[in-house]
Amino acid sequence: MLLSHQKRLKIQGIIRRILRDQEVSLEERIYVERFAQHNSTISLWLKKANSFRRNGEKSENGIDKLLQSLGIEGLDSDNHFNPNEDDISGWFGGAPDWLKRS
Repeated sequence: MLLSHQKRLKIQGIIRRILRDQEVSLEERIYVERFAQHNSTISLWLKKANSFRRNGEKSENGIDKLLQSLGIEGLDSDNHFNPNEDDISGWFGGAPDWLKRS
């Protein structure tokens, strides 16, 4: 999905406010989520912003910093896969549409 320059700037502005834990309207959040479901780059921006908002910036040399920079969940132990309690298909069930098609 190609974005116009104006849409990209609008999305980046909303994501920047999410990162800084500033006010974002429901309509803006839905707008960004709609694009994130179809665009892996926007999905990554949103994951990173949410991670920074929830956990703050991690130290330079730690594995948490690497996970955060790649937009990978895993900083919270609640997100870790537990083979004794979790079903692998259910665990991946929340993946965005662009990833499910892969």
